[in-house]
Amino acid sequence: MKLSNNIYITACLFLVFFTSCDLTKDLDEYEPLYSLPAETAISNENSAELALTGVYSILQQKGGSNPFSSIVGSTLSGVDTGGYPAFLNAEDRGLLGNTPLTVGNKVQSIYSGEYTMINRANWVISGVEKLQEDVFINKNRKSEIVGEAKIMRALGHFNLLVKFGQFYDVNSEYGVNVRLEPARDATTIPRISVGETYDAILKDLEDGIATAPALRKKYYANKTFAKGLKAKVLLYMGRYAEAATVAKDVIDNSGPDFALVSNFEQLFDHTTIGTLDNSEGLLAVYADGDETLGNGNFWAVFNAVSEWYYNLGETGTVSIGGKVIKYDETRIPFMKTGSYAIPDFGYNGNMKFAQRFGPQSQFETLYILRMAEIYLIYAEAAARSTKSVSSDALAALNQIRIRAGATSAEEGFVIYPASITYTQFLEAVRMEKLMELGSETGEDWYDLIRYDYADGFGTGFQVSDVKSTATNSDFFILPIPDVSIKAGNNIVKQNPGY
Repeated sequence: MKLSNNIYITACLFLVFFTSCDLTKDLDEYEPLYSLPAETAISNENSAELALTGVYSILQQKGGSNPFSSIVGSTLSGVDTGGYPAFLNAEDRGLLGNTPLTVGNKVQSIYSGEYTMINRANWVISGVEKLQEDVFINKNRKSEIVGEAKIMRALGHFNLLVKFGQFYDVNSEYGVNVRLEPARDATTIPRISVGETYDAILKDLEDGIATAPALRKKYYANKTFAKGLKAKVLLYMGRYAEAATVAKDVIDNSGPDFALVSNFEQLFDHTTIGTLDNSEGLLAVYADGDETLGNGNFWAVFNAVSEWYYNLGETGTVSIGGKVIKYDETRIPFMKTGSYAIPDFGYNGNMKFAQRFGPQSQFETLYILRMAEIYLIYAEAAARSTKSVSSDALAALNQIRIRAGATSAEEGFVIYPASITYTQFLEAVRMEKLMELGSETGEDWYDLIRYDYADGFGTGFQVSDVKSTATNSDFFILPIPDVSIKAGNNIVKQNPGY
């Protein structure tokens, strides 16, 4: 059965007052509120699997937080220039100018979409944990399903934290509303601290590492993805030595199913569904030829890659040891081969996502996490943990450049030399992530915030050095949507500055 069909069936598990389910309707026609049937709908392995599919469906455009969730970071960083002006509204202009609004569809859909995924994961965990082992045909599948759901719950909370919480400061009170039980009524609970939010995320990831499958398909959560996300979480927390250890474990011990592919362009082949199963992805989002994600549609007219980003990739350089080193030579030109559905607008294409027409329009995916990022997490964490550049950290950084075509020549698009300083190295890692991951999940924006906060906002490296409109650190994170605060009788505290 196709995944899309599973999603429709899963809707039946989350409806209020429905005794039957019309499978001809789209998922977003239903209102999955507080489901009385959900208390008993998970009764065996098959129904548990269907409910779990409903968790993954939130990563898709239909009924979920994407594509806004993946695009918003690049909008704030300047990688995204906003697309065709006629389609921009006040919320878009606020995001592009780093003054987000408390009202608007995009931020609201991100916020509610992540909580929908978390709530569905909670229903799965609650329902499956009540079942006896003998109702599962496949050995260990009960614990595996719970492990997958906990990983997805961790992902949802992490996504909320980096967008709506002061994720960069573990001592901040501005974490998020962590939900570990299914919502059975409209009760609102307050936010918890950033440190407590991270603790909940790490606990779920540890449980997932212990019980989730090694690998089903790359569009299902697995142990290696949980380890990779744990490394990223630890990096964001500033626990650099631990982050380096976990990332190194993923790089060295994950086997051939989790390894860099030999060619960057191979990651974004939209002519075959096989892209979903390449070795580099730790977790990718499912979409088939009849049901695209929508990211490619948005990275067309509604969102465009900025000239600033493409020019930086094509002409940007840094001098290290008297040598001129280019940031990129292959990845940015490949991205630019994408085209728009409406020609002659003068806006850049993006081949990382499916095109509107032609052979590259058939399939697409969104990489939630891939091995290239793990290498760069390791490089940064290893350096920050010792405030020095080890040969292993340098090798990890250069491995990504070598995959992109860098050579050991004297100048140009070359590997970084051993003479690189610690400060130069950290900036090189940031720039390499910008070239490698730009427009995928917004990592370019969260890196800017982390690098700024590392030596105190307003001193040393500053976000405004890269994005001139990003001068107010209160606006580095999104506001809690006004409609959500009002619906919860102001129990959820708004972020400072909004």
